[in-house]
Amino acid sequence: MENPFFSVRFRGYDRAQVDRAVARIRQATDAGAPPHPDSLKNLGFQLTLRGYDTREVDEYFTEVARTLRGG
Repeated sequence: MENPFFSVRFRGYDRAQVDRAVARIRQATDAGAPPHPDSLKNLGFQLTLRGYDTREVDEYFTEVARTLRGG
């Protein structure tokens, strides 16, 4: 899994929450226990000022889920 880059927008997903989720997924995958792809839907990130672009984050987690499914 590559290190994602997300644009920062005036209003977007809380950057710390997204970064923690990415780190947890990476750690679990590296340990041989990747999360179930369905657990990557609706992660409940809070919206905040100067947050990550919501579209980019959503697309990233959709792609990670697709990869975990083997697609």
